[in-house]
Amino acid sequence: MNLERSFRLSSIVMVASGFTGLCLTGELPLVLIILGFVALVVNVARLGGSGGEQLHLDLSRETWNGLIIVAFVFFWIDLLWISGDLLQAGVHFLVLLMVNKLFTLRTRSDFLHLYAISQMELLAAAALTVELWYAAVFIVYLLAAIWTLLLYHLRHEAEEAQLGKDWGTRPEDSSRTAGLITARFFWSTNGIALGAFCLTLIIFFITPRIGVGFFQKNRAELIRTTGFSDKVDLGVIGSVKQDSTIVMRVEFPDEKGPLLEQVYFRGAAYDVYNGRSWANTFARRRDLLLRSDGVFHVTNTVSTRAAATGLRQVILVEALDTPALFGVPFVDSIEGNFRVVLADGMDSLFLRYPPASRFQYTARSIPNRVAPEDRISTSVRYPDAILEHFLQLPDITPRVPALSREVTEEARTPFQMAVAIKQYLRGNYRYSLDVGMSASASPIEDFLFTRKTGYCEHYATAMVVMLRTLGIPARLATGFLPGEWNDFGDYYTVRQRDAHAWVEVYFPHSGWVTFDPTPSEFVSVPNPVWTRVARILDSLRLKWDRFVIQYSFRDQIAVAQGLRNQTDRVREEASVWLATVRRWVTELRAGVVGHTPPYLWPLLGLVAVCAGLVGLYCLVRNRGALKPGGRSSRLQSAEQRTIVRLYSQMLRLLTARGISRTVSSTPLEFARSVAQEWSMASRFVDPVTQLYCRVRFGQKALSPSELQQAKELLAGLRTVRR
Repeated sequence: MNLERSFRLSSIVMVASGFTGLCLTGELPLVLIILGFVALVVNVARLGGSGGEQLHLDLSRETWNGLIIVAFVFFWIDLLWISGDLLQAGVHFLVLLMVNKLFTLRTRSDFLHLYAISQMELLAAAALTVELWYAAVFIVYLLAAIWTLLLYHLRHEAEEAQLGKDWGTRPEDSSRTAGLITARFFWSTNGIALGAFCLTLIIFFITPRIGVGFFQKNRAELIRTTGFSDKVDLGVIGSVKQDSTIVMRVEFPDEKGPLLEQVYFRGAAYDVYNGRSWANTFARRRDLLLRSDGVFHVTNTVSTRAAATGLRQVILVEALDTPALFGVPFVDSIEGNFRVVLADGMDSLFLRYPPASRFQYTARSIPNRVAPEDRISTSVRYPDAILEHFLQLPDITPRVPALSREVTEEARTPFQMAVAIKQYLRGNYRYSLDVGMSASASPIEDFLFTRKTGYCEHYATAMVVMLRTLGIPARLATGFLPGEWNDFGDYYTVRQRDAHAWVEVYFPHSGWVTFDPTPSEFVSVPNPVWTRVARILDSLRLKWDRFVIQYSFRDQIAVAQGLRNQTDRVREEASVWLATVRRWVTELRAGVVGHTPPYLWPLLGLVAVCAGLVGLYCLVRNRGALKPGGRSSRLQSAEQRTIVRLYSQMLRLLTARGISRTVSSTPLEFARSVAQEWSMASRFVDPVTQLYCRVRFGQKALSPSELQQAKELLAGLRTVRR
């Protein structure tokens, strides 16, 4: 492919990649998408046409400038009355400018303007999305940009040569410049692009983070959740059990592989049940204390127990319609890019408002296990505040207390009673999301005595009510189960269908402890191939969010500290090694051969063998280079360098006339092809070629008269017109 077509093709790819990024954000109207792709297709069609100008719209430059003014007026109308958003209105204006330039690409400045527009489109796409596909768009754009800028420079040089700025020749069509896109040029350019990409990554990771909130998209589609407000109706969680939408991803950095025991991601808790819905009377929220280390602590005193035995979680949450923060019960501290974190009276955590985009934070939780004293204690004394709020019961028939006493007849401690009720519900009732549409005056009594079928909310509510009839404080908690384990990224994927309700029982020495009376539900096994592909893609998406989208100044500090620690470790190891070597040398000088380490002599022998092999290689290499045609003898003498310079001048002159030497042709073959294409130049080209071959390859001397003759031949070649 010749230079002109390569240049135009790379320019189209560069602009198309930036425009495609905008289209994939879903923020462009359909009419602008169609208009942009039509303009790109027209430019692609020009590559195959003769002359390439027949597809220009027959409009004057003044008309196109007038259309730009119209587009600018539309930008203000769009900003003030249509979209009402600076970013959206600016994106629409950019697309109109791109279409205008694609239909008027004639001068060098038109291409430069088009490149600037495409770069703005790429930046706008970055502000409109955080999806993984943007990485692919960015890489394509970067490669195309490197190619385009290099070809732009070559095209500029070719135009200057053909306009006679160097030799006074007449102008020629740049499309006749062929043979410039060689395999060497192709791989060299791609190498430069790869280096530029690596440099971009380095700059990204070392440049201080700055905010772009003014331009960042703030209209994210929030995922609708349920079960985390101050009041929850019985049955709302069951309505989302068929939804596979991902709500968060959770890593446990200190654990190896999936957790051995079941954990829960708690979001909210409720203390009052009126027979049909749950309410939280501790909904008043307080600001958590932010310590000097940037961590919010749920309690006023920093827990040494959490630091020693806490379970650390790194949670990436999608844009949800709830301000609730999730964590393994019970969260002791939380760290993230938050200004304020709130907690209610039951230690449920919240942001002030639902976030508009996905966000990430780290939580550390204290395991809520039953203390040995609570397992064996038959006489339990609860605090008055606990008895006042967590023994409330709705209007129920005597059958419920009777069932509770019957189930716990053999239990002697509150802990044994809680375990007995949990096992009874798990073993005698069936899990199902199909509970019928008929309304019941008492859904829990209907579940316990009539239907005996339900889902997590029915099981959890029934257990709380039964425990309270026995005088054991209990409450309902809502959140999510861990979900599915992704073995490619070592994290849990939590979906809407993993929404769950369970029970928290109070014990004097243990506090609130989790109990789950819901039996395991049957889950169908999907296609294993598609499952693995989906996990790989989801793992890549998590890494994209972690190391690109969520990458912050704090992460930069952590990387810098890690590099410093690694450098200190290497320096210490090097110091130990040097000290050992110095000790060996000292022992050798003192003649203490007997104390020499046994592996020293094999090591010295290996070094000697390696040195010998290196010396042998250098000797063979130098001998080969001294032969005729060897590497170092190619330009050994001043005469050879002179004739090569003169021959290169001749090639540039011929290239400016539209005759280029291919890589595969020899000097004599090229001279014969010049004689066939341009006989008038042959009387200058043949003598210079013969002189070049005699001196360059025949190792002959170049006399002053021959040097003068070569210069005169080149001067004569400059005066010849084709």
